[in-house]
Amino acid sequence: MAKKSLRRSQVIAPFGVGAVVDFPGQSLMSAGLDAWPDHPECRITDDRLARRLGVDYFRAPPPGRREGQQGEYLPFVRFPLWHFCPRCRSLQKTSWNEPFPPRCSSPLGLRFQLGQNPCSALPEKKRWRMVPVRFIVVCENGHIDDFPWIEWAHSRLGKPLTDAKICPTPMLRLNYIGKAGLMGLIVKCESCDAKARSLMGSAGPNSLKGLPCSGERPWLGPNGKEKCAPEKQPRMLQRGATNIYFPKVASAILIPPFSDPLRKIVDDPHNWSVLSSGVQEDGSPDEERLRCFADLKRLDFGRLKEVFMQKFTGFGTSDSTQSEEDFRHSEYRALLGPSGGPSEEFVTVAQDMEQYTEDVGKYFDKLVLVEKLAETRALTGFSRISPPPYREFDQQDQSKLSLQKRPWLSAIRVFGEGIFLTLKKSAVEQWEAKVEPNRYLDIVVNHTHIYQKLGRTPRVLPPRFFLLHTLAHILVRRLSFECGYGSSSLRERLYCWDEAGKEMTGILIYTAAGDCEGTMGGLVQQGKPGRFESLLIGAIEDSRWCSSDPLCIESRGQGIDSLNRAACHACALLPETSCEEGNRFLDRVALIGTADDHSQGFFAEIVARMVSGVL
Repeated sequence: MAKKSLRRSQVIAPFGVGAVVDFPGQSLMSAGLDAWPDHPECRITDDRLARRLGVDYFRAPPPGRREGQQGEYLPFVRFPLWHFCPRCRSLQKTSWNEPFPPRCSSPLGLRFQLGQNPCSALPEKKRWRMVPVRFIVVCENGHIDDFPWIEWAHSRLGKPLTDAKICPTPMLRLNYIGKAGLMGLIVKCESCDAKARSLMGSAGPNSLKGLPCSGERPWLGPNGKEKCAPEKQPRMLQRGATNIYFPKVASAILIPPFSDPLRKIVDDPHNWSVLSSGVQEDGSPDEERLRCFADLKRLDFGRLKEVFMQKFTGFGTSDSTQSEEDFRHSEYRALLGPSGGPSEEFVTVAQDMEQYTEDVGKYFDKLVLVEKLAETRALTGFSRISPPPYREFDQQDQSKLSLQKRPWLSAIRVFGEGIFLTLKKSAVEQWEAKVEPNRYLDIVVNHTHIYQKLGRTPRVLPPRFFLLHTLAHILVRRLSFECGYGSSSLRERLYCWDEAGKEMTGILIYTAAGDCEGTMGGLVQQGKPGRFESLLIGAIEDSRWCSSDPLCIESRGQGIDSLNRAACHACALLPETSCEEGNRFLDRVALIGTADDHSQGFFAEIVARMVSGVL
């Protein structure tokens, strides 16, 4: 079997289960969870996120095999199965579990070189390795299959592919005739008198109309095929297209009490089996067993009993019926609460707001430096063609990852640091009173239409969400200049909720690397007094200018599904790894106002001073 390298974090996103991965000379697909090896060192425990997603635990991708170290290989399947020969241009289909790209064995001679032997006449070692074709078909239900080459070669323009008259022994050749685009690619069956047909017209949404979806799920092996809805129309896409695969990732910050080092000991499957086997019928623990365990591990008995009961009773955990906002409210309280101990995975330092200038104190209520954090990122599903709804998870998503429901999901534990800040409630309310009543109406209508089409309940999008989201984006873009991190290395986490008693208006900007434990403190330094002020002013100044203005600032809808107002790649968008909303629900006007009226912006006074030259 061919062995290639991927970082462990890439196996969650962007190359999770069902994703097509290009390697030199071949194309593979990540296999389903049924084929994953059970490596003992890969178990990840995060009870809060696990109960939210309806699983028992998580499993990280296994470490690769190295000299002197135990490891495993992740399984892949070959996809697409159709390959072509660069020498004779013949098309051939191989097996999904073929270890290497096949060598050409076509009896067809070279089309433009008379007297040359066909590939089948060459010695085995001199035959050319075939190359995977770059055209496949997918449907919105996540199914993916090879392009119907045989049907296309025997069909006629304007006729459905199901009416094609296929010869008994088709032998296909894919020729290039020097024209631009798909018009220059010609498919011809050399076994019959079928007229050669170009691929022009095969890439439209309805180009394969009449062809039923095969329901193929190659990543789940030979038994992965299922019946697809008849109304789902497959369409042709290129193998490397960005809309072939959209991973759906759920994440959670490890907060107290789950970040306690003692919790790691209790979470160990063997230790938990020992401790929980002595629980009495009334739910009380076997104190003698706990005391012996504490003596053996040199732990404090009182703390061990406390942590054991927290895990046993499910303290601080959630369930699948809890809303995402309610789930994040626990993190919000933890970020504003006391810090964990220095040995924990959650260390925060609340800043004295009086040490910041008036520009910061007027708009921000709290600023917390997160010197250490751990995050669990779990792959819960994926979609094709269209991005999935963010922040929503159900069992239907997880059913795409394996044939049988597993008590675990693939995940990765990452470590880093961050800056957490909250906006002043009074300042937000004053700004919301100035926002045009129907400014975000078109976006809400588009969002509602998309969710209704997917059979889901639309999210509530108050104006403050656009404010928080856009502010997070411009701060990330500015931080990439100030502290040297690439914008793709920084991530946002939004805390926005207007429920009475549980209001949230916070942003966490953090870096969490999947391949090393933590960073070097450069991000935290930018949140300290004397630095954050210049960071904020620089970010606001950057947001005032866009090379696409005035089209961008005056836009009524742009970006994915027209879910942005004044935001584009030149001013506010971030890499996909950084934005948890898929670069949607953004509006620079929420920060700086319009070109004619700065008062509509949240930072109206700062912008007015910039315009007058005072700042």
